[in-house]
Amino acid sequence: MPRLPNSEGSWIAVGVIRGAFGVQGALKVEPYTDVESTVLNHVRRWLLQAPASGSASPAQPSTKPGRQIPFQLPAVVGVQATKQHAGFVIATITPAITREQALALKGSEVLVERVDFPAAEPDEYYWADLIGCAVVTPSGSTLGTVEAVDDHGAQSVLRLDSGILIPFVSAFILEVAPTEKRIIADWAADWV
Repeated sequence: MPRLPNSEGSWIAVGVIRGAFGVQGALKVEPYTDVESTVLNHVRRWLLQAPASGSASPAQPSTKPGRQIPFQLPAVVGVQATKQHAGFVIATITPAITREQALALKGSEVLVERVDFPAAEPDEYYWADLIGCAVVTPSGSTLGTVEAVDDHGAQSVLRLDSGILIPFVSAFILEVAPTEKRIIADWAADWV
């Protein structure tokens, strides 16, 4: 079993295991983004992590016979194959697991390393790259730091630590420099 690399902060949560699929031990994963565009379809190495405290934790041995987790979490696993089915990503992993072991992993979060993401198209950005960016006006006034990106159907919205919400559209977002952790927005702090 591969060990967890010492690259803290480079793993991005992209989905959660919702159970088993079929009888051969495939995992049924609900992606945090649209199933057609999720990086789960492309990345061949995942980090499985126990769910946050307060939820049923597969990291603890199950009381049901045959429902023990197949390995200690967190664990890096290989992905042999993926397919899309009814809004989920179905994955077979290595080491191979049984259906019962797949069920025992239910609730585990799936993370992938940021360096394994496919390259984004020009003028497209991964949300993970926007989080932590300082948002400033063209005159240099600081509006806050991006703490989340929310999807509101028609458009995404930057949620800043200052409480400001800014639509992530070209009318307001003038420049995005994720490597410099900076976004320039045509916005005022007092706009509601």
